[in-house]
Amino acid sequence: MDKWLKPSFANLLENQKFSDCRILVENESFDCHKLILGSASEFFERMFLSDFQESKTAEFRLNDVSPDTFRIFLDYVYTYDFEKLKKNPNEIIFDLFECGNKWLVKSITDDCEAVLKERAPQMSIGNLVETFQFAHNAEHNGIIDVVTYNFLRLAGGMKCYDCLFLTSDAFEKYILICDGKIPEEDRFKMIEAYVTINGLIDAETADSGVNGTILDEFKILKDDDKPGCSKEISVAENKAAVSLPDKNGIESSAGDNKDIKLKKLLLTYVKTLVNYIHFERMNKTIFYNVVGKSRLLTHEEKFEKMFLTK
Repeated sequence: MDKWLKPSFANLLENQKFSDCRILVENESFDCHKLILGSASEFFERMFLSDFQESKTAEFRLNDVSPDTFRIFLDYVYTYDFEKLKKNPNEIIFDLFECGNKWLVKSITDDCEAVLKERAPQMSIGNLVETFQFAHNAEHNGIIDVVTYNFLRLAGGMKCYDCLFLTSDAFEKYILICDGKIPEEDRFKMIEAYVTINGLIDAETADSGVNGTILDEFKILKDDDKPGCSKEISVAENKAAVSLPDKNGIESSAGDNKDIKLKKLLLTYVKTLVNYIHFERMNKTIFYNVVGKSRLLTHEEKFEKMFLTK
């Protein structure tokens, strides 16, 4: 947008001159201009040209967006001010990116991507993990690649409390990224802590605390010890984080059959994570103290893996 038009369009939004539509978001309303919104977004263009009752009343309700986010979105499409956009925190940038995807505003998704990539080299490990999850949700490989590169900068801190909040697909990739960056026993402990707090193992195992001190070790890493790792977790508190794919038709099954399929799927996922561990990198003492006391492997599996150790 021409720099001379920015103040004029911003003024239109501020004083609502010539507004010809009203956007309702939760309990707030925004007087807007069809020409500007329709020019910025195919979604709004189709909405304004539709035959629905809303088009006749010029009032349109939007769901899945907060008034604060929509207010910032409007400011952007009226001014395309990248420098002003950059002043928003990551959480707002994430929300604006999602709005851009839903409402087909490529300029704002591109600018949000640019903001996150610019910030990544200065992010704490906790903020990188949060951005890593966002990028997975958005299926944006470009942001995933940038965050992955910046994990290397903080490799020693990758045994981070925040990683225990990742969804299952993102956590699996995080464990792979950690390969060779942290000691192998720490990767194993991360897996055990993750499956414990997300309820991917039976209640008896979860109640036992799993290997005694694993969750306590992660609690030590909170607040001042590791930047960005400030969340408190208790066993099975974060089950909602797990988003295993429904490849076996779990939702279409019923009763005990559904439970059996779910348990099999969870077991397969846990086994997949454990298979990423290079037991040959551990010495026998570490193996005994960490893996030997774990419930993630059967006695037979422990016996087999022990022969791989140094």
